[in-house]
Amino acid sequence: MEHPAAPLMLLLLLLLCSAAPSSPCFTVPPDAPAKLDLTNSSHQCAELDWGPFQQQSRLRLSHNGIDALSPSSRVGPGLKELDLSYNRLRELPAAFLSQARGLRHLQLQHNRLRELPAGFFTNATALQSLRLEGNPLPAVPPTAFQASLRLLAVPCRCDVVGSVLAPCTCSQPECTVPQCRCLTSHGDFFNVTDFHARECRSSVGLVAGLAGAAGVVAILLVVVAVVCYRRRKVAATAASAGWSKREPTVTHGQPRYISRAAEIGTTDASAAAPDYENIFVSPCAVPAAARGWTPGWQEKRYSPQVPVDDDYFLESEAVPGDQPIYANTHNPGEDNVYIIPNQ
Repeated sequence: MEHPAAPLMLLLLLLLCSAAPSSPCFTVPPDAPAKLDLTNSSHQCAELDWGPFQQQSRLRLSHNGIDALSPSSRVGPGLKELDLSYNRLRELPAAFLSQARGLRHLQLQHNRLRELPAGFFTNATALQSLRLEGNPLPAVPPTAFQASLRLLAVPCRCDVVGSVLAPCTCSQPECTVPQCRCLTSHGDFFNVTDFHARECRSSVGLVAGLAGAAGVVAILLVVVAVVCYRRRKVAATAASAGWSKREPTVTHGQPRYISRAAEIGTTDASAAAPDYENIFVSPCAVPAAARGWTPGWQEKRYSPQVPVDDDYFLESEAVPGDQPIYANTHNPGEDNVYIIPNQ
């Protein structure tokens, strides 16, 4: 039978093992020299404890597979040269250089750094050389350009080179700027000004040209869409509410034309469309105007009339074969008369 305290003992051992501090990446003796070189001393270091490195003036920790530094890591004021190149660092503590007043040379090349805080180099006032090539950095913080800086190395990419171009260029004859170089993927160094002029300006012009062409095409599409919309709107308005509408043929076989100006909201009588009525005249008959009668459409007052009863017609004695003519009637008191020939 299993002892009831066995599971409790096992759980306690697991807790003790997890709480035990991890073994340090390096074995640093208490009397380590001020110039300490630990290059290739470790193949894997998940997190480097910076506690043992407070008395050094020169420290080399390259090629050790360091993934991260402890959050409390601080460079002491007595450290003048630090080499952390060829590791796997993705970020550095924001206050890592907060006390690095004496740091002159910092080598961070060929890591995995993606960003450095904006004020990362603020207190490194004695910095003379800074190497950042081989990192996927998008830009270099402006605080890196201390008055003492003489050498800067960055990756040969247009984004990062563009961020250092102004501080690395001087048009005055007596001004002092650092020597700024960039490293290509093939291991070749170029001056950042020359690289930017050769590789970046053409790409910027191409991008600007493509953006301009895309803008012009977008404007043309908008103009075409607006024109098509207006044309469709005008066509729909004309189809739904025209000035005149032809009524269906009734039993007597003659078409009737009636003004529809009131349907589209016309209030001005002078702007309304006239009414049309069918008047049949014999080929030999003399028009009414010749017999001294003035048609209503020639009178001064103008008031279009719409028949109230669509089925009200008068028969005429027109000869078969007579052709209809259309006249306007506008007197308010005049009845609407439709005259058709005898069938």
